[in-house]
Amino acid sequence: MRNIEIALSDGFIGNKGILLALSNLATGNLNAKLAKGARAFTMKDILPATHDYIVPPLSEQEQRELANEQLLGFMVSAPGAEKFLEKYRG
Repeated sequence: MRNIEIALSDGFIGNKGILLALSNLATGNLNAKLAKGARAFTMKDILPATHDYIVPPLSEQEQRELANEQLLGFMVSAPGAEKFLEKYRG
């Protein structure tokens, strides 16, 4: 049901397109004025209330998979990681 509501809202009114355009313009404008080394603005900083609408939160399973992928990426970057990982890949 939620997908139908979002499809109707996006198709008839174009809310998602408007929000994406606003967030791109706002973040680009603000990031252009930042001092060197400062943390860049993101869409979540500019439009926090609509961030979950545009980028839905990950499910619990997706969060675990993402954490595993990030951990594997970290492990692979270590020197000699290939030998260690070959033992466990089977």
